Order: sequence, then structure tokens, then C-alpha cells
Amino acid sequence: MSVLRLLQLADSAFPTGAYAFSDGLETLTVRGAVRTPADLTAFLAGQLAHGWGTQDVPACALAWGADADALADLDALLDDLKLVPGPRHASTRVGTNLRRAAAHVWPELPLPTARHHATTFGALAHALGVSRPDTVSAYVSGWLLGRATSATRLMKLGGLDAQRCASACEEAAQTCIHAALNATPDDLCTFTPLLDLAASEQVGLDARLFQT
Repeated sequence: MSVLRLLQLADSAFPTGAYAFSDGLETLTVRGAVRTPADLTAFLAGQLAHGWGTQDVPACALAWGADADALADLDALLDDLKLVPGPRHASTRVGTNLRRAAAHVWPELPLPTARHHATTFGALAHALGVSRPDTVSAYVSGWLLGRATSATRLMKLGGLDAQRCASACEEAAQTCIHAALNATPDDLCTFTPLLDLAASEQVGLDARLFQT
């Protein structure tokens, strides 16, 4: 039962609104920094190794089984690490939507006090009886496939090619998951200046498909 619940929680169709955010990928495609499948693969792998994967993924792992005080500390840390307002607000908005959807689907479930998407996902998965490794793996898979799907709306890229790009990041994803499962709060970090600039510039695009 816990596996079925995890698959439902991590499914892109679960109504969190995460599909409306591109994590800066939209700006990078408009600016020409990401044009080809190879570019997309490099973007995804780079995010897993230096950005989202070293920030949100360990936060998700640490939120699994954490008490209210620890969740509050993790959320405050994510507030500080997410320098650009757009992605920071997107993370808390998706977290709010995730809690709301979970309350509707599983009304008997005690809702966590977490605010960000990563911490909310980790805490909810624990409440659903999902193991910590499975929780982190599903969280990474959901992000990776979600960004690949976003790319099909932004680039001249078919669904099969996008899935191939995601598959090419399997080693990076496994490395990310392993590191997250062994992380402490002091390990959370990020260094993606190009992506920070892209996210901050998105509001100035002439036309947008995504909110951030």
C-alpha cells in the first residue's frame, strides 16, 4: 500500500501545480543556452550535481521523520538558500498545494508543518509509511521527469528524446540520492549563478509558458 501511495504522491498528475514552474529552464531556452538534447542533458545533470540536487533533495531526505522544530529549521535554511524570490515562492506554493491535496486524498493523515515542497514531500511520505530511500528516489524521479516534460513544451524536442535525456542522467541521479541520504543540514548548498540569473530574468520575457 505504501508504494501505491508514494507513486500517487510523486505522480505529475497529483494536483500540486508543480507543472507550472520550469526552474529557470524557460529563460535558458529563450536565451539559447539550452537548445539541443545534449544541452538539456547537461542542464539536468548539472542541477542534480550542483543545484536542486544539493539543496532540495537532501532537505527532502532530512524532512523524512523529522519533528516540527527540525522541519522549521529546514524550511528556514531553504528560505536562505533560495536567493531568487520566484523559485523561493514557487517552492512554498507547491508545498502548500501538496499539503492541501494530501489532506483531500488522505483525510486521516496528520499533515506536517513543513512549508517548502521538498520538506513537505519528505514529511508526507514518512506519514504515508514510505521508506526513506524510496521517498528520496521518488522525489528525484518526479523532478527529473517533470523537467524533461517541461522541455518538450519549450524546445523542438519530442517526448522520446526528452525521456532519453532523463535516462542519460541516471548516474547523476543515483549519486544525488546517495549523497542526500547521508547528508546533514550543513551539507545543503547550491552554486548555480547562471540559473539564478535566468530565474530572475524570466519576468522580463516577452511571452511565458511557465510562472517561474
